Amino acid sequence: MNLKQIITAKNAGFRTQSFEVTEWGITVTVREPLHTDFYRYIKTIEKLKNNKKLSEHDRDVGSIEAEATLFASILIDENGDCLFNVSNDTDMADLIKNYGPIHTRIVNKSIELIDLKNDPIKEAEKKSN
Repeated sequence: MNLKQIITAKNAGFRTQSFEVTEWGITVTVREPLHTDFYRYIKTIEKLKNNKKLSEHDRDVGSIEAEATLFASILIDENGDCLFNVSNDTDMADLIKNYGPIHTRIVNKSIELIDLKNDPIKEAEKKSN
């Protein structure tokens, strides 16, 4: 494989990690979030937290939707393709409806791959500007 092929290979720009999800009895693979996806997620969570017009329930639902969207962008199959299509309303509705702590742990593994040192919001802002 030549340098150009290595650089342009699927997911070449991402760190990836596979690990067992014992609760599901499977091994999954995640890639680190694209900086724009992570930044959008952080900003959405911030806006929800600061919006006092929303009920606590609506803030919780919005947080789950934002995290599920991030989850959909980081979980990949054995070919390196995302398992979920963020643009597919059915995919996302099913994911959001069944989203739970196991999903959050998987997202956290992906975020760890970014190797943020201090303040994730400030670091995401730096990377997106």
